[in-house]
Amino acid sequence: MSDQLVLYINRAADTYRWCWLDANSRALTDTAGSGDLQALEASLGAGTHQAWLIVPGTKVITRELEYNEKEKKHLRNLLPFQLEDNVIGDVDRFHFALGPLNNGKVCVAYMEKAWLETVFEQLKSIAVEVTQCRSAPLALPLSASAPVDGVEATAESNDHWTLQIHEGVVMVRYTAHLGFSVDVPHARLALQMLLTAQERVDQLPQLTLRAVNERDLATLRELLPPSLTERVISEVIVDFWQLDYGNSSIDLCQGDFSQRLPIERWWRNWRSVGTLAAVSLGVYIGVLLFHIHVLKDENLEIRRQIEGVYRTVVPQGALVDAEKQLTGMARELQPAGQSARAMELISEVLPPLSGNDSIILRSIQYSADTSEINLNLQANAFNAIEQVRTNIEQKGLKAELLSSSAQGEIFSARLKISKLN
Repeated sequence: MSDQLVLYINRAADTYRWCWLDANSRALTDTAGSGDLQALEASLGAGTHQAWLIVPGTKVITRELEYNEKEKKHLRNLLPFQLEDNVIGDVDRFHFALGPLNNGKVCVAYMEKAWLETVFEQLKSIAVEVTQCRSAPLALPLSASAPVDGVEATAESNDHWTLQIHEGVVMVRYTAHLGFSVDVPHARLALQMLLTAQERVDQLPQLTLRAVNERDLATLRELLPPSLTERVISEVIVDFWQLDYGNSSIDLCQGDFSQRLPIERWWRNWRSVGTLAAVSLGVYIGVLLFHIHVLKDENLEIRRQIEGVYRTVVPQGALVDAEKQLTGMARELQPAGQSARAMELISEVLPPLSGNDSIILRSIQYSADTSEINLNLQANAFNAIEQVRTNIEQKGLKAELLSSSAQGEIFSARLKISKLN
């Protein structure tokens, strides 16, 4: 099963090599291919792909620098200026990537920013997203005891160097985070200069030599300085893609080249859905606004009709809320308690009064809203009024004494009569 795409690009940035890794980061050499950008696109097919990119070591320089603990928070901004005297041109032309911090020392890899931007833009144009980027020498297995595929290097010191020759270039990895590539004619001198820089006299490193065929292996052996010819402990013929993909060397995907949210990829994948949703939302809002406009016109027409009806009833006078005013007028013209059966209630209240000569009915009022009768009575004795109230309640009505008063020997009272609930 192919799980991870790995790309290698040449110095001219016009030819790619590619290969897929399985789930254990082992190269599937039968998937390997090479060609220009169009050939790569045709090989990948449709869709978006994430890739690990290996760039030529001749394009990347690695250095070990020292830093002060107080500078730790600003290393990315400060370290480039330590190299200002060692680079040609302005440091702003270069992209810098940092390795792990280690007791005041840090390894830095830097390369021309414009070249890397061009490569990233090329891959972006064919929907390839670079998630990891390393220099080719730092992809070599560092330890002779480490397998050539899929396992992180086990040696972190510089007691072992790994050299590989490929297409006229010698790649050298001499620590976990330091390495370089040099053209074959300059390889011997470069190795001698590395020995001198590290002040190697007695403690010479052990070497592993790698090549794709016996002829290249012999060429690599001849390029060694005399002091290193006896330090070779391993010579292996390997495929180009047999690299150490699990190592923790410096990843160039930092700073401006760090992996960001794949917004553009999400947009490409969901563009049709988003467009349809936007069109649907626009149609919905348009229909909604149209309905609001229609309902608003209908409401205005209804209001005009109501005002017209009101003016036919009340030609003159203030017009505030025609509907509310008409409703109030209609309520006044039609009693609300039509079902109260006023005559039936009066017929049950008056008989107890007609047979009692001591009671004088001063007034009687009927409320249609509440279906109640109010009686104003006078009598020579309060007991007579109380007797009338009792007789009314015996008819199944509710008789409530609202008030009573006395002037001399005349007693007055007000009763409220209503049906029992």
